[in-house]
Amino acid sequence: MFNLDETPYSLEDGPAQEVVKRLNSIEHRVVLLRKEGALTPETIRHYYGEKRFEQVAESNAIEGSKLSVGETELAVMKGVTITGHDPAYVRDAIALDRALSRVAELARVGSPTTDIAQLLEIHRLLLGDRPSAGNLRTERVRISGSQHTPPKTGEAVRRAMTAWETWSTSNPELPAPIRSAVLHVWLTHIHPFTDGNGRTSRALSNLELIRAGYPPIIIKKKERHRYIQALSESDQGGDLRSFLDLIFDKVDGALTGLELSAKKQQGYDATLAAVRHKQEQNLKVWQSGLTLLASMVELRLGAQVEQLGGQLHLRIFENPLDLDDYVELCAGRSISGGWAFLVSVSIPGFPQTERLSYVQHRSNLMYQHLAREGGPAIFWSVKNPDGFPKWKPAFENSPFALELTSRTGSGDDWIARVLDGSFMHLSTTQVADRLSEALLAQATAARGHGDAPR
Repeated sequence: MFNLDETPYSLEDGPAQEVVKRLNSIEHRVVLLRKEGALTPETIRHYYGEKRFEQVAESNAIEGSKLSVGETELAVMKGVTITGHDPAYVRDAIALDRALSRVAELARVGSPTTDIAQLLEIHRLLLGDRPSAGNLRTERVRISGSQHTPPKTGEAVRRAMTAWETWSTSNPELPAPIRSAVLHVWLTHIHPFTDGNGRTSRALSNLELIRAGYPPIIIKKKERHRYIQALSESDQGGDLRSFLDLIFDKVDGALTGLELSAKKQQGYDATLAAVRHKQEQNLKVWQSGLTLLASMVELRLGAQVEQLGGQLHLRIFENPLDLDDYVELCAGRSISGGWAFLVSVSIPGFPQTERLSYVQHRSNLMYQHLAREGGPAIFWSVKNPDGFPKWKPAFENSPFALELTSRTGSGDDWIARVLDGSFMHLSTTQVADRLSEALLAQATAARGHGDAPR
């Protein structure tokens, strides 16, 4: 059992208990995989082989690289410049692949905890022949888009890194996901390098996880906003909740991938491949319908809020599902993450109202209503007053409907399970109108019944 009071970040007792529950669930999955013998050397090699170039492509994409996974593989394996792309993307892909290979080696044969020497080695591999490679910075830096100011002098950076290393080497018994999260956010807070801080921090997270027997995680470009926002919250007040939630989600997803790799060892099936292609087409239709719905809500609700002198902020999360997620949802199994869009309404004289829509598998009621057809559905969550996790299911506070879904292969045929338990069949326009009306009504409810005072 770990003690969050020993970290440089803090959580209240309630959130800490939720963290422990989530950790126990994750560790239970790892134990089951090992107990059943699924984690054979062949399975491990298969999983790492599938994820190797995706990990490089996604980490670099967060920093601006435009290379796809296939282009990244070509760049790393052949070392050739990809036509139409900045040659620096190829250089960064090769360097990161080399650094991540070294991370895997350090996890097997290195010290039991991460220290500054290991960190500098990873950074040196990442930056190659650039002058700052493998060196702590000595000059002041600014983080683009952040209000946080890192240590200003070389001496301040060294002091901060010494504290970082002391914590790391003094707490080897903490669970790997906790160490991964704390060391990651703390390192980005210090921002010890002139360049490569993000890539180094993400490589560090995987060093901690792989060393403890976990699969590596991949923070994808589509999750960039959630990732940056979670880091910002940790910078501003030492609030680790959002980042822990992200790391736990990514570990859950990595374990699912590892479980799928074990299944794939049974061989290729042409029929299953054809089904998967059809599922991919259905996923594209679902994503398009979801994006259109969110955009129409933004247009309609925004106009109404502006008339009241308020402001609407609606953030659409890019492609909340990948194909593996979609397959899991169609089979009635839960996925991690799945954020769809976030609505925040601020109207003078009323508390700020925030609602987060997320995607999970259809409820049993919806499943039965649609003649036992599985698939994704939209649900709603609100801020958790207990603090962790940051969001909790909205239930009766859901705007208009408890659950929304569209028929497979149709982006404009929506089914809503509304608050009284009945079902409605609506077009995208009709759903957008009802969601906008409900969200506005919640935002203008009597004072004291909103979400949080501004």
